Amino acid sequence: MEVQMSDIYSEGDIYSKANNVTIYMTPTTPLTYDNNKWVYHQMPDVSQFKEDMKRQQTLHADHGVLTHLKFEFPENVKPNVDMMQLLRAEGFQVGNLELYMIEAADLRQLTGPSLEIEPVTIKNMADYMHVYEPLSIQFGADYIKESAQALLTNLKKDTRARQPYIAYENAQPVGIMNVIETARTVELDGFAVAEVARGRGVGSRMQAFVGEIARERPVILVADAEDTAKEMYMKQGYTFISFQYSALKELTVSVPY
Repeated sequence: MEVQMSDIYSEGDIYSKANNVTIYMTPTTPLTYDNNKWVYHQMPDVSQFKEDMKRQQTLHADHGVLTHLKFEFPENVKPNVDMMQLLRAEGFQVGNLELYMIEAADLRQLTGPSLEIEPVTIKNMADYMHVYEPLSIQFGADYIKESAQALLTNLKKDTRARQPYIAYENAQPVGIMNVIETARTVELDGFAVAEVARGRGVGSRMQAFVGEIARERPVILVADAEDTAKEMYMKQGYTFISFQYSALKELTVSVPY
């Protein structure tokens, strides 16, 4: 089965969609960069990108999104030298996400300690946050608060695209993940193991659980090209599919253009 970056789920609200770019704008989560971004379908030239920087900052400001600018470039297209120079000169952090896929049957072969893996509900949401907070506090207390509210909003829905799960070992929360099911694929997102529980196969057992959910569907995920986690995924049998560059600029004050 052919998969691509467009198969990866985005929680953000689509503000507008055109042939060259899709704009995500989600004022309810202004600190969540991935929910407020522009995704290019065609690579812009330097002059177009300069104009888009101005447009995005104005649009963000109009909707109370004041902390960042974010752009994602077309799949499997690396920005050229001129674009890279501009991004660095403007203070952008350049990232590179990689898409991976594995057959569900292969995931089911992974082993680990005995775990109880349960869907997150309003009742056990605190256990999810118990694992989530220490791993995300680097982004600030306001971000943690926003994430908790977004999780609560998601859990109140009768149906949801993104289902969070929590893994317990001996009644203690040790891991969290989000599972996004479609007719074609199952996506693994927000995957994390508590620091005290690492190195014992907890993550492998959690992924085997996802393989059980997926049945015959392939499982997909994205990983940072610079992250050591991708090496673990490759050892587990994931196959590299594609890459996508992005540019993020964090704003501490209003930047005039």
